[in-house]
Amino acid sequence: MSNNASHTQRADKPSLFQTIKPVLVLVAICAVAGGLLGLVHSVSEPVALARVEQEAQRAYAQLIPEASKFEEVPCDVEGCTGVLRALDAQGDQVGSVVVAESKGYGGEVVLMVAFDEVGTVSNIVALANEETPGLGTKVEDESYIGQYVGKPAKTLDEESVDLISGATISSKAALAAFNIAVQAYSEVS
Repeated sequence: MSNNASHTQRADKPSLFQTIKPVLVLVAICAVAGGLLGLVHSVSEPVALARVEQEAQRAYAQLIPEASKFEEVPCDVEGCTGVLRALDAQGDQVGSVVVAESKGYGGEVVLMVAFDEVGTVSNIVALANEETPGLGTKVEDESYIGQYVGKPAKTLDEESVDLISGATISSKAALAAFNIAVQAYSEVS
């Protein structure tokens, strides 16, 4: 009977394979899931990047409608995330677009500034930001951002623009981004 009892104890004790089997199953599931996620990412990333580029080109075209093509120009100005030369159908330059950013209260305040061929601000757009809703987000409003249109490509000080009451950090960030755009435009033109 003692032989039978020891045999029962051995049967109750799981083998090494039975102990690590759940771990191996989970590792296999994670490897397959990770591989599938990587595959989906590699297939969808070019499509997503193309869509982002298409949306950017559409935004540039709204800033300078007479342009049929935009060429990127290298720029090393801190805070400038892009400079583009706007060309018409014949390849003649009809303006430039500068994308610049500056730190606001809740994050970056990003401006897209269009300059005509003589260096006057022809259009400007403030992109969506994370500033305080109802206050800092007013830098996106035409009533604020429109005051830059028609200005020459020269840096401005706080007395040159109307800052938003209650949102001075955000409006100063927009002014700083504008000045970065002017600096970048001056360097590449």
